[in-house]
Amino acid sequence: MQRNLMSKNKTPYHPIPCADYSRYECAIVKHQKLRLAWQDEQHLLQLHTVKPVDLLTRASEEFIIVLDEENQRHRVRLDYIRHCSILAS
Repeated sequence: MQRNLMSKNKTPYHPIPCADYSRYECAIVKHQKLRLAWQDEQHLLQLHTVKPVDLLTRASEEFIIVLDEENQRHRVRLDYIRHCSILAS
């Protein structure tokens, strides 16, 4: 029997292009800040300048861990990201 790990209000995860994942990895390694827009779990659009610190996979979903302008930690599901730009150092 397969156990459903998604909550009722979550949408199924849609894998992102490998090139996008690689951009996030490079930003982490190079300590680059990002201007990131994503839809949160309440379907509200979030827009922040963030420092990416890690990528992780949980229950077949991929996430980026970021710190925002106030050093608040966010775990953002990669397929919820609507826009990302790398900021000049």
